[in-house]
Amino acid sequence: MTAAPETVGAVPAELRFRDIPADVTDAAVDSLLDTVAVGVAGANEEVVRLVSAAAEESGDCLTFDGRSRGARAAALVNGTAAHALDFDDWLPAAGVHPSAPLLPAVLAAADLAVAAGAEVDGGRLLAAFVAGFETQARIGAAVAPHHYAAGHHPTATIGVFGAAAGAAHLLGLPPSRVDVALSIAATSAAGLRAMFGTMTKPLHAGRAAETGLLAARLAAQGFTAAADAVTGPRGFAEALGIDVDRELLAMPLEERWFLREVQFKRHASCFGTHAAVDAALGLRDTVRDAEVEQIELTVSDVLASVCAIPVPQTPLEGKFSLAFTVALALLRGRCGIRDFTPDSVVEPRLRTLAARVRLRYDPTVPAQRASIRIHLADGRVLTAAADSAVLPSPAVRAEVVRRKFDEIVGPVCGPDRSAALRAVLIDLPAGRSDHRALRRALSLHKEGDQE
Repeated sequence: MTAAPETVGAVPAELRFRDIPADVTDAAVDSLLDTVAVGVAGANEEVVRLVSAAAEESGDCLTFDGRSRGARAAALVNGTAAHALDFDDWLPAAGVHPSAPLLPAVLAAADLAVAAGAEVDGGRLLAAFVAGFETQARIGAAVAPHHYAAGHHPTATIGVFGAAAGAAHLLGLPPSRVDVALSIAATSAAGLRAMFGTMTKPLHAGRAAETGLLAARLAAQGFTAAADAVTGPRGFAEALGIDVDRELLAMPLEERWFLREVQFKRHASCFGTHAAVDAALGLRDTVRDAEVEQIELTVSDVLASVCAIPVPQTPLEGKFSLAFTVALALLRGRCGIRDFTPDSVVEPRLRTLAARVRLRYDPTVPAQRASIRIHLADGRVLTAAADSAVLPSPAVRAEVVRRKFDEIVGPVCGPDRSAALRAVLIDLPAGRSDHRALRRALSLHKEGDQE
């Protein structure tokens, strides 16, 4: 694939595992590790239990809790679980959490393909994931940042395209049929930023996974849809009043693999809080035994409508509160999944310190930078800054993702089963594991929960 694709559907239809550079495959494996980890760790969250109870469809597709459901229900539950902790990967160029809606659709499509007698080896699974990732990345980047600024949640509205493309690739659809799947996805895309801090935000990822899978299956059955409903007349972009970068949309894969730009969270909160948390962590040892009078936090004005909840009342709201996450960083030295609980958001020490945070919004500051000034009672003023946009080396990235996997999956299913699941994912590119091996590893979680 050296020339620009004639249609958006050509990317997911024509990509083969052999076409993917090794470093892009490595990034894809890290995304799979990260998404499975946060999905398994988030599978018992209240929002997932509620969605799971409503998704009554039975079948043979596995979910991250080790249970079986129908394909659409599995995609819905897994997508919600993967985003429930707000700990999943992030692609700044497209403003989307790319893997939470994508991987559940690909896994469900793989289950369907195997049930129909097909073989899904590691290369085919990874190729479907990469095809979906790069498709949604191009669509998302082509409409950014206007789409997000208008109030849409790209993990829902752009993630549905990745889910449709990834599932369509695994189902073996030709470019014309993939375009139909993307058109169905376009007319189904929905998700509002107004839902940040509520259960509906992770539901967005689940619905995108479910809808994308449905779009691919309908396209496979000969369903019809208008041509080019993504960027054409009266289509997705035009109806929403979005300017489209058509050159970026048609850019050949060889010119830009967006998987090289994926970022992984080290803190279990909105990515907009990460630079502030990192800056605060850099001063924690100095602040630890001192009395804090005031904390000045300078961030991008974009974050005022993203993660500036002043006094969170729920764990989900805490993840979208710059003040609360900075207080966590200074008092506990972390913002992990166990730090966002009903008790922590009302803990007096955390609330008192969070109340001393003063936010200053600066339109010249990039969204992923933050600077902090901490005024101490003894007259000292401590300063620090951080930039969460800086990408680590591939080796460091892999180490971070694997450590995160062990830390959050181990407590769910035990260290041995966690290690086995991690090994299956890592072995996919070399052909030492496949979809069946992944199913077996995931199915152990029901037993693991009893440990």
